[in-house]
Amino acid sequence: MKLPTVKLHKKYKKLAIETFESERFSLALKFFSLVLKYDSEDYDAKIGAVLSDYAKEDKIDAMSLYDLYYTSIKLGESKENTYNVIIELLEQNNSFLDDLLNSLENFTASIENGVEYKEFLEIAKQKNSMREALEDIMFSSKLIIDSKEDMMSFIELLYKHNFKEEAMTYLENAITIYPADDYFEEKFKQILHQ
Repeated sequence: MKLPTVKLHKKYKKLAIETFESERFSLALKFFSLVLKYDSEDYDAKIGAVLSDYAKEDKIDAMSLYDLYYTSIKLGESKENTYNVIIELLEQNNSFLDDLLNSLENFTASIENGVEYKEFLEIAKQKNSMREALEDIMFSSKLIIDSKEDMMSFIELLYKHNFKEEAMTYLENAITIYPADDYFEEKFKQILHQ
């Protein structure tokens, strides 16, 4: 770096930190970007740019991570290590949130289009025919099974009423969901050998 560049670098870095701390994140991001233009390895600017951008989604977490970064530095941790830890935390958080949102969307869609197992049993009781209720549920809507015991009960009903292919499908899924439970694997073998 040349001497005038060092002065500009320090000036922009000071402005970036001040604007971040005053919660003007868009402007802070611009200043941190300018600092990185002069020194692409400046970890203060890297974390500042990342957290300025992240603050658009979650200001409180961004400020907390910013404090964590500078506190870790004051306690003797290297800037590079602290930067990497915070980036990893952000990636894990985003991955977790993405998974959670996908699960919620899937759950919401299944609730909107499905029948809970307990409701299915009530329908079967009203129809006075388990086989008819099974046929209706298998071909017209989704069945929501939210416990291992309900899954076991449903598989037994399928098997008992000669829906062996459907029982096998549910068993295959149950084995992946409950790999430590021998019941599903034993039932699978029992149906397979008939």
